[in-house]
Amino acid sequence: MDSAGHGWTRSFQILDKTHRRGARAVELATLERWYTGNGIVGSNPTLSAKIRPIPASKKATDCRWVLRQPEGVLRTGGESRPLCEITLRRRTDRRNFNSRTSFTTWLAPQTGFITYNGSHETCNRCYLQVFLFSGCGTASPAIMNMKIRFLPALFIFSISFARPSGDYATLSGYVRDKVNGEPLPYANVYVAGTTIGGSTNTSGYFAIPNIPFGKQLVRFSLIGYRDQTIRIDVDSIKDFKKNVELVSRAVEVSEVVISAEKMADEKNIQTSRIVVQAKDIAAMPAIGETDVFRALQLLPGVKAASDISSGLYIRGGGPDQNLILLDGTVLYNPSHLFGFFSTFNNDAVKDIELFKGGFPAEYGGRLSAVLNVTNKDGDRVSTHGKGSVSLISSRLTVEGPLASGSWFLSGRRTYLDRIVAIMGLDKGKDPLPLYYFYDANGKLNQDMGENDKISFVGYLGQDNLDYNQGDGQIDVNLAWGNRTGALKYTHIFAPTLFSNFIVTASAFKTGLTAEFSGSKAEFVNTVSDYSIKGDIDYYAANEHFIKVGFWWSQYRFGVVRKFGDNIFYDIVFRPALISLYAQDDWTIDERWSLHGGLRFEYQDASKVIKVGPRFSARYNVTDKVALKAATGIYYQYLNLVSNEAFSFFDMWVPVDEKMKTPRSVDYVFGIETHPFGDYDFNIETYYKTYANIAEFKQEATRAVQINELFDVGTGRAYGAEFFLQKKSGDVTGYIGYSLSWTYRNFAAINNGRDYQPKYDRRHDVAVVANYQLSQNWKFGAVYTYATGQTYTQAVARYLLGTREQQEAFILPGERYNRRLEPYHRLDISLTKRATFLGVKGNWYVQIFNVYNHRNVWFKQFDTEKNPTEITDVRLLPIIPTFGLDFDF
Repeated sequence: MDSAGHGWTRSFQILDKTHRRGARAVELATLERWYTGNGIVGSNPTLSAKIRPIPASKKATDCRWVLRQPEGVLRTGGESRPLCEITLRRRTDRRNFNSRTSFTTWLAPQTGFITYNGSHETCNRCYLQVFLFSGCGTASPAIMNMKIRFLPALFIFSISFARPSGDYATLSGYVRDKVNGEPLPYANVYVAGTTIGGSTNTSGYFAIPNIPFGKQLVRFSLIGYRDQTIRIDVDSIKDFKKNVELVSRAVEVSEVVISAEKMADEKNIQTSRIVVQAKDIAAMPAIGETDVFRALQLLPGVKAASDISSGLYIRGGGPDQNLILLDGTVLYNPSHLFGFFSTFNNDAVKDIELFKGGFPAEYGGRLSAVLNVTNKDGDRVSTHGKGSVSLISSRLTVEGPLASGSWFLSGRRTYLDRIVAIMGLDKGKDPLPLYYFYDANGKLNQDMGENDKISFVGYLGQDNLDYNQGDGQIDVNLAWGNRTGALKYTHIFAPTLFSNFIVTASAFKTGLTAEFSGSKAEFVNTVSDYSIKGDIDYYAANEHFIKVGFWWSQYRFGVVRKFGDNIFYDIVFRPALISLYAQDDWTIDERWSLHGGLRFEYQDASKVIKVGPRFSARYNVTDKVALKAATGIYYQYLNLVSNEAFSFFDMWVPVDEKMKTPRSVDYVFGIETHPFGDYDFNIETYYKTYANIAEFKQEATRAVQINELFDVGTGRAYGAEFFLQKKSGDVTGYIGYSLSWTYRNFAAINNGRDYQPKYDRRHDVAVVANYQLSQNWKFGAVYTYATGQTYTQAVARYLLGTREQQEAFILPGERYNRRLEPYHRLDISLTKRATFLGVKGNWYVQIFNVYNHRNVWFKQFDTEKNPTEITDVRLLPIIPTFGLDFDF
């Protein structure tokens, strides 16, 4: 009541226009009023009014109305309706609050009216702002029309959607593991009761802008960790910095976990993206030790040439068409033991991110896929280590805190060479080669302040094989390895502006020297890559996540092939490549999300600017079904030459000025579903075209230009992938199936007819299961089945030489004109958690190829016999092994 005894009423009507704004509250209108006379609203006040938006620069205003959704519902007539809270704040001047009034009501779903009856106090200048949150009424968050009726006065006004900064805040910080302080990438961050949120980046950093006015609960979740909730009050503080620590736990099925994962999926625009943690890989059966590449080869769309190949053939692309990054540095040959192991030590790996296709503009230089591996930073809390001993190799990892950061060091070595030498198996008529490999990973991190961090990352790996027969009659040495180093500087310019700048160096060398009865052969390939790159993440709004960056690389390629005094080629090439990109993840509303990006690339050899547009979209049909699509154009400036059967000698060469740049165009469409409980079922289809791709000429060629070593052609690949996964519970795992076709076409091969390369597999099935028998016992099994790979069948035998001395050769038919028999295998493992002499660890028993099916590796043609004898060279038999992992 006013002094004259008059009451007044304000009513708000909310009308859904089906134009959605996604996760945040929406300002509906701003009303600015001036009072005349005595300043008291009476029965016949003299009042003038007009509507205008409040400028974004203006902060706290005089009068505010806010609709909020608290954690509760009002049950009436058997219906559940969400409660909404209205808060009225008034100021008599711009400096001092006069009073604050709040009440709770519910929004009638039929009329959309909320009515407030109350007394009026003098307000020299007032602003009215109304926000609608998800769950208030029948419309979930949407831009609305609003009618405001003042009795006895009536005001008609237009709608403004300007958002004053005074009613919003930004929450930012790092999410880390509570036990060791490791940053946790891809953790989910959400404001409770809304769909406002996102996830941490690869550095564990997050920023959630535009958190609306009032007290808010923010939830943090990550599979394998307990959820954590913090409370913030968006009032006077506009930038909240909060580092959150999550506690590891066994994965449990709960509504909270499922809800958090669902909300994260609803914001995930990217198609064909898979994130794998090191602990998931460690649970899989293996030979001696778990391996990153072998785990990835079990995913639909990812294939391997054989049991002892770590090459990844992804959706019709060769191994050289995959960009492989280790802490931001390119690796050129990620394999040991001719592909039996990858270069990635699972004890050193924190997480793996794989893009099978349609990858965003921040990645480039390859045609098919991206594998981004991040190593551990090191424990910031305590110094400790872990190790492993098996029949063929040992590993040791140590980490701990250092000043304001951490350090990490991990290494491993095989000792097959020692075993062979001790047993004398490297001598005699049929000696075994002396072979070993080693690698080491190191990382050093230091916080230079609240917003600055610097880290150094290093890797080195080497394979060495020596074979000697007949007192020097045959002497072969083969060695290859990688060396990488990177210096990374992380700087936070503002809570919503995160950056990484990296200087990297990567060197790869492979060399083969051999002597046969005094004749010497030499084959050497070297790659040096010095790069500078920068990436800036801009959390512009809840609707927009913008990323821009650059990548400059200076290369040196060397290729030498000699036999005796004959030099087939000795070529050095020094190209440079610079790339720029920009991309935006745009959440239009709770159903539609879009990603758009452009990548510009310039190689100084070709002197042509290539533009690679990228686009992807997501549409949430329901809360359990989503449609996803992506397309993009990709370019590549390197080619890999490798042996058809296995990776005996890999050679990298660049695209020179006389070669056209290889290009692919990718189209992906997928359906993502959560049928029930903790199950996911996804389907993806793809179609990809290739142009200007290179195939190494098999015959020995004398060359002075790189283009003379290759034939150039086209290709295409298409297929469908099905993936059913159970994420939590005592039994976890997945079933993956892919149906695919891959074709290549070269004018100089098969008379210009299409052929299917060795990594074309029509059917590919993988079943992976882990069963937690008890707290200490775990059982694992992996079954794989695939259509046999293609090979080149011989069609004739011919002789060359004189009448006295002739040598027999085979005449190959059309390239890849036959298929091997289907491939299938079953592996199992049993692991027990135990304590040995006070040291915690695991012992394990693994059986590779349980039912001893010897899959065919390749066909061997013996021309010494007439007719030529064809033999199947088969892969590994049943191999039981055991080992011990320990922590200290």
